[in-house]
Amino acid sequence: MTITLSDTQNAAVNSIMDWYKQPKPQEFYLAGYAGSGKSTLTEEAIKRLKDECGVKKVCTGAYTGKAAYVLRQKGAENAQTIHSMIYIAVEDEATGEVKFELNKDGPAGEADIIILDECSMIDEEMAKDIRSFEKKILVLGDPGQLPPVRGAGAFTNRNPDVFLREIHRQAADSPIIQLATKARQGLPISIGNYGPGVRVIPYDVAAGEYVYDENSQVICGLNKVRWSLTQKIRSRRGYTEHKPEHGETIICCRNDREHGVFNGQQGIFLSSQMCPTEPMFDDMTFDLEGRKEHVEMTVHPYLFDQHFEGPIQRPRLQKGIGEFDWGYVLTCHKAQGSQWPRITVIDDSRSFREDQRKWLYTAITRAEKELTLIVRNAA
Repeated sequence: MTITLSDTQNAAVNSIMDWYKQPKPQEFYLAGYAGSGKSTLTEEAIKRLKDECGVKKVCTGAYTGKAAYVLRQKGAENAQTIHSMIYIAVEDEATGEVKFELNKDGPAGEADIIILDECSMIDEEMAKDIRSFEKKILVLGDPGQLPPVRGAGAFTNRNPDVFLREIHRQAADSPIIQLATKARQGLPISIGNYGPGVRVIPYDVAAGEYVYDENSQVICGLNKVRWSLTQKIRSRRGYTEHKPEHGETIICCRNDREHGVFNGQQGIFLSSQMCPTEPMFDDMTFDLEGRKEHVEMTVHPYLFDQHFEGPIQRPRLQKGIGEFDWGYVLTCHKAQGSQWPRITVIDDSRSFREDQRKWLYTAITRAEKELTLIVRNAA
């Protein structure tokens, strides 16, 4: 299939080519809004790099397993999590303990160029590890999204080298992109159906059909909303304990390189028992996305406790102690870097003042195919 680029996109490809041919800088930051054609442009840049610069191995990574899956669906066949791209599991022969170390002979080490997509969640520690491979790094980002949480955004905390602002005509036909563009521009979004599986509805009793949909990822803005909805969802599914039960959806909330888990990684809770050495902790077992084997970690349960007790100050935790939470409902900040086929967004954007537009834009663009936007105080 022949790719036809606009003049702006062709200029961007040329800029990438010029950058790659020079020894420095190591990184190139390509920014663009949803629908601006970053993926199409990058595909053409890779083709030209292979034809003109002898590039053979391209290593494409995303922060979450879901983001990597989306990239594979779009044509990046070998896309993987950044974690699996740069680390390797090493077992201690004496203790049997598994730790994750930099894998200099792995995918990143063998690559001629590293491409990072949906990367605003990457913190300085992980960025330092990626840079240590001394490969050229092409970073893709969307400045329309929420600013990253404190400590993250190591690759996107500067002005882009190229910024794509124009929305492709083909992309503009997508009802999700249409709603996202309205949100970004601060235009009013009316109640109604916008296309197959894409709707905007008021926050009323009928909205429960979409909030309780087992095939939809729910996204909100405020923890108090998340806590309340999570327990309502759990109750409807027959879960009554104040800690996760077998088969429940969970999410990791702290990077731990040695255990091979990362912030934003989702999975299923399997079992737990009281930690014999630390009665306040629990030894939990999970089935996490991107992992072939089960993960066993000692976990501090304060994030689960918050659903019943309200805000709890984060305890000081030593390295190796896991932080997990229920994953039925995520805040928009936690959802960054991931996408789902179907999402339900509860519009809490007004709570974010100067970031109101970015919040709603980020939430809407988490949807791949189907979107239900639930609007409070709808006219």
